[in-house]
Amino acid sequence: MLKEDINRHIKIQFISRDVPVENTAGNATYLLDFMRYLRQAGYEIEYVLTNSSPNGRTPWYIIPPTLATLANVSVKNNLKIGRLLLRFNSLSDWLIELVRLAYDRLPEKLKNIYRSARNKRQIKPLYVISTQKWDILATPEEVAFTGSQFARFKPDVVVVNYAWLSDVFDVISADLSILKVILTHDILHRRVADLKQIGAHIDISEWDRNKEVVQLRKAQVLLAIQEEDARFFKEMVSQCDVISMPISAVCHSHTNKQVPGRCLFVGSGADHNYYGLKWFLEDVWLRVIESMPNVTLHVCGFVCNLIQGNYPNVRFLGRVDNLESEYGAAELCLVPLLAGSGLKIKLVEAMSYGRACISTSVGVQGLQEVVGSAVLVADTPEDFAAAMHTVLTKKAKRQWMEEQAHRYAIAKLSPQAAYQPFVDYTHQYLQQLSSKQ
Repeated sequence: MLKEDINRHIKIQFISRDVPVENTAGNATYLLDFMRYLRQAGYEIEYVLTNSSPNGRTPWYIIPPTLATLANVSVKNNLKIGRLLLRFNSLSDWLIELVRLAYDRLPEKLKNIYRSARNKRQIKPLYVISTQKWDILATPEEVAFTGSQFARFKPDVVVVNYAWLSDVFDVISADLSILKVILTHDILHRRVADLKQIGAHIDISEWDRNKEVVQLRKAQVLLAIQEEDARFFKEMVSQCDVISMPISAVCHSHTNKQVPGRCLFVGSGADHNYYGLKWFLEDVWLRVIESMPNVTLHVCGFVCNLIQGNYPNVRFLGRVDNLESEYGAAELCLVPLLAGSGLKIKLVEAMSYGRACISTSVGVQGLQEVVGSAVLVADTPEDFAAAMHTVLTKKAKRQWMEEQAHRYAIAKLSPQAAYQPFVDYTHQYLQQLSSKQ
């Protein structure tokens, strides 16, 4: 560990378009977990949000308590009063939001009258919510705002959240005293290619290898979420240092008993979760029900908002603030993903709760060590259903898998094992700079 008197002076600035909210998505969980370790190590953290409308609509927003505890938050075009953000750069945003709030409170009868009149007379809607792709390259406005934040905060380290924001490094490219880092999460062009291969309709930008290389080269250090990604990044951009930095896991004990036949899927509304769960429900689940009529499935997370249809023995619970009881009740966790790179945080989380898992090959990317022990892998509907039958009907096998899951989480996924290599690297870099001055 770094000495406290050294860490106290290290200032790290995160640049992002998104507000990480606890228990909403894997990328948010990963980012908050990383920041939490840095804060405990003594770093001074600032979180710069280049998106002036954090929730995509209203001109006001309350910073989540976890983020507010870990970092000072600075947001483009917003006035911050405590945890409250107020956006004043556009009067029309306030008027539109007030109209929307008033419209939402109208009786349904009046809404129907308005809709009917609008259809007949081709009246424009009262308000329109504009959207843009979330992975476009940094805009000139974002670069300018970030540059002003660099000048004010004077960071030792800058971490951009995803490669698409790396153009913000252009305003500090000549300043070698600032360590420039990209938190990659996954390999963008491979993610896009995989989703296209399965025929997914995706609302993301076109990313190919060359475009991603250009963005990655702007950094000195790339943080890869798993070893396989780290090796791939090193081949893509050999001039960058690459650090493998998985999300950490703290092992949990259970207060409630497992429910016989209970399965669990946890996922955000990300495209890979939707297509993976849809494949499982349509091609695998009925096979499972036929052989084990009493098996049940709980689905947690925003992915529930995307799935339509009724499926036997399945409950869609939506966002669950505390998943402890769900993991405690589950005999089996499912990771039926068909696309995506990076590390599947839902798999790490399941192992931290000591649960046996069934996954596709995509789902265990970066965690091949657990295949055959904590995790069984199956890529066809028949094999996936057969693997589930094995785990749910053979108690000794399942308990052994649970023990292996806990052992791996303890040995390989502790916070120190995950994040200390980056802390050490940062310390060494700043020490070398200091010695040259």
